[in-house]
Amino acid sequence: MLNNHATVRCLLVPIGAGQILIPSAVVAEVSPYSEPESVSDKQPNWMLGIINWRHQRVPLLSIEEALSLPVVSSVKKYHTVILYGLESTQTMPFYAFISSDVPRTLTVTEETLSNPSANVRTGVVFKVKVDKNETAWLPDLSYLENMLKEFLVFSQANKQTSK
Repeated sequence: MLNNHATVRCLLVPIGAGQILIPSAVVAEVSPYSEPESVSDKQPNWMLGIINWRHQRVPLLSIEEALSLPVVSSVKKYHTVILYGLESTQTMPFYAFISSDVPRTLTVTEETLSNPSANVRTGVVFKVKVDKNETAWLPDLSYLENMLKEFLVFSQANKQTSK
């Protein structure tokens, strides 16, 4: 008998007081944390700056701040999760966020995810139960990319007018 259940390989990424679930296909790399350089004096809390990754400048965000999720302040930053840009691959081929610990792989089926919560925040598609004791947020990656793109365009325009 054939198994007709579609599966998706995902990463369960610890962030602050929770975790997010993202498809592995959108993850370019998980690398050690590196200190970002500031983009602007007036950058929002969610914009941590720009990091250099493989000879590219990649925007780094705090996903907890961007999605209004609980933030746990920590002195130590563990890893940077680099994602492929999906919306504007020419202008922003990659972007990144910080994870508070090592992400782990998880194979997800429709049955694996239970109790999608309709009570979600802006930028979050669902909050789901991934097993008996764990929940995770499924972020809206298009929302994050558009937020970053708008800020970076605004920031670049301000730099040009101040010259």
